[in-house]
Amino acid sequence: MMLEKRASLDLPLCQECGGRCCKGSPGVWVDPEHFFAIFFSGQYLTLEQLRERLPGLGLVLWEKSGVPIPAPRSLASGCSFLGVDGCRFPVAERPSQCLALIPNKETLEQEQGCLCFEPEAFSRAAAKKLWEDYWSRGDSEQ
Repeated sequence: MMLEKRASLDLPLCQECGGRCCKGSPGVWVDPEHFFAIFFSGQYLTLEQLRERLPGLGLVLWEKSGVPIPAPRSLASGCSFLGVDGCRFPVAERPSQCLALIPNKETLEQEQGCLCFEPEAFSRAAAKKLWEDYWSRGDSEQ
């Protein structure tokens, strides 16, 4: 899955929304290959190596699905990378889930904020499957 083929990010609408999705919960990097390309020049890391290196990047492993998936830290205020001027990640480095969200402008004025549609290919279930495959592939290479 290559995120570059997915072009739903609407920066002006995200700015208008004010990061309501980011204030709820950080997204995850759905595609392991894309994540490692961004942060580790495509180098494969074992789960143990990744656990050691993520804190230095301000990232954690989201493990609620039973499979470790990299994500920004979650604070009471939402994503730890949400600053006053929006996301502190460059667009190309943002979690794939965040970039894939498709905002519904008609819901922008609702009390709960702008509702977004998440394509199935970027869901937590899809991320779980891709990371499960990635981690099991690494186990067989060692």
